[in-house]
Amino acid sequence: MGIAYPIAKVKGESADRIYGVKGFPSAALVDASGRVIWSGHPSSVPRGEIEKALEGTAFLPRLEGKAYKKVDKLIVSREYGKAHAEVLKGLQKDSADETLQGAQVSIEALLEKMQGAANAAVEGQDFGVALDTYSQIEKLFKGHEAAKLAKADAKAVEKNPAAKDEIAAWKKMVKADETQFEGDFEKAGKLYAAIAKKYPETKSGERAQAFLSRHHM
Repeated sequence: MGIAYPIAKVKGESADRIYGVKGFPSAALVDASGRVIWSGHPSSVPRGEIEKALEGTAFLPRLEGKAYKKVDKLIVSREYGKAHAEVLKGLQKDSADETLQGAQVSIEALLEKMQGAANAAVEGQDFGVALDTYSQIEKLFKGHEAAKLAKADAKAVEKNPAAKDEIAAWKKMVKADETQFEGDFEKAGKLYAAIAKKYPETKSGERAQAFLSRHHM
């Protein structure tokens, strides 16, 4: 069928509940955090939502060849800040190296994408997602100036009075998600219900309610 991406097979009642499987065939849209945000028949996949759901995804293509072994190893271990430094070092020796040029573009494009997603989350008052994205930037791009800026931006969000409820709801949402991923669907449902009830006006509260509605809880 021309599919050029990995296929994961899951089975069991727990997996069916987590992915909202009610019949076959079924499809699920999972965001960058691993949260199931849509499930249904494959023909009804909300294609317009796919790119939005994957905004926080951090992925870089690998480099082939012995000369790029060190950079490739850093990419595989998701040490993008160090990888970027190595790429620039290599370009100082050979500015015409197209492989390193491509790697530089890819790394910087990913960073710009993540920074844009974090800033958009702040503008949309989705403060929990903003904190999570800033945290990812700080971790993935350690050693890069962007990591320091992300840390400062995260502190600014945490000090924002308007972010208090959203951050509190988001932290509870993280625990609920972890419970769901561990397979304790019943406990996760109770956690989501508590979030939806206590923080109905927050983005996390809306996501919790969406989960409950999708699984008819």
